Amino acid sequence: MNGPLCAGSSTMRACARIQGSQLRHVATRLQQGARRGVPVQAAAGEQTKQLQLPREGHMLISKTEVPSFIQRDDMMDQLLRWALIEANEGGLRNFGMPMKVQPTYSNETLWGFDIEVIKEGEKKADLGVNFDSDIALKHEWVGRDQDGFPTMEGNAEQVPGKYLEIWKLDPVKVDEDTRSTIRAFCNGLVIALNRYYAFGSVFA
Repeated sequence: MNGPLCAGSSTMRACARIQGSQLRHVATRLQQGARRGVPVQAAAGEQTKQLQLPREGHMLISKTEVPSFIQRDDMMDQLLRWALIEANEGGLRNFGMPMKVQPTYSNETLWGFDIEVIKEGEKKADLGVNFDSDIALKHEWVGRDQDGFPTMEGNAEQVPGKYLEIWKLDPVKVDEDTRSTIRAFCNGLVIALNRYYAFGSVFA
């Protein structure tokens, strides 16, 4: 990831460079994985936290392009489940500080989640993980040009959410302990994302 708070940008960028037969293989695995669970949805009448995109005035820690064939609802549903288990329930054990995770929505669609990092009962940092408002183009199939390089072919479908972003949502400078916790969380998120791309599940 970019910036001083997180490491591993090359790992996240590598996730987006799956091409050719690998891309088709991963797409099949993700379609199979999407059928295994029911997406997290807001309960009827529940107050939901709505995203205001773009998140202007905040610090962008990192962003990575999400391949257009990825089902956004399934991907974010799984990342949220991972965050609820690993950060909300096990933040102190896994990342060094307690955390609170809250899902965020764009209209009625789960679009990300916010994280509070807590130290000695006080909030030390606010983070946000979400898709952006840009549009990706999803083509019908992957072909090859005359030089053998992959090309996107067929009709193009517009897919909202071109990039997955990580934001720092408050202007407060963090101490070294908080910085280490944020870095550990980001690295854990990268590992979960790698599992999702490889196996169709963040828990594989």
